[in-house]
Amino acid sequence: MNFDKIADRYDLWYRTEFGRYADKLERKLILKFAGPKKGEKVLDVGCGTGIYALTFTKMGLEVTCLDMSKRMLDIAKKKSKDMDVILGNVREIPFKDNTFDLIVGVTLIEFLDEPEKAVKEMRRVLKQNGRLILGVLNKFSLFALYERIGGNETYADARFYSIFELKKFGAKRWDSTMFGVKAMPRFLLNFLEGSDRILSRIFKPFGGFLVVEMER
Repeated sequence: MNFDKIADRYDLWYRTEFGRYADKLERKLILKFAGPKKGEKVLDVGCGTGIYALTFTKMGLEVTCLDMSKRMLDIAKKKSKDMDVILGNVREIPFKDNTFDLIVGVTLIEFLDEPEKAVKEMRRVLKQNGRLILGVLNKFSLFALYERIGGNETYADARFYSIFELKKFGAKRWDSTMFGVKAMPRFLLNFLEGSDRILSRIFKPFGGFLVVEMER
């Protein structure tokens, strides 16, 4: 996937009804798992246009963004001068061992050829008591089925994962969210948003978005 080509329209998704619904639920669960604290050093891997990086910056964290798309990083830089942005590959993170308190990768490993190497490299630059949080699209979800059938070009080359596969990477705790799809009307998305925690308890392996904390 060439993210430079979609960078200029990437943030438009967050203005759609489904985008607002998904972002609210995904962000809530990511922040719950990440537990960000003011003053911590955080690395946002595959940061894109800086959606999460900007959130962490506003919370008072020392934020570094890493992405392979120059155009995505150009857009991220315009959102805040307080974020450091680095053009680079997650398989060769340009930092010393034990650098970051928190590392976050949201919809990252779906687009990587060697996700195991990426996770290993993220662990390398994570402090001994740090947290490595991944947000991953779930292959066993209604969302994944809908996007595949609909032929969404963004996910044409992506590999979705199940929680069972993520456990092989070293996921030590996890949860899921987002049980809706784009075709649903707003009133139904509102209902699903309000019922999300109940649905997650009942259908935990099948939420569209998985959040996992990886073993150090």
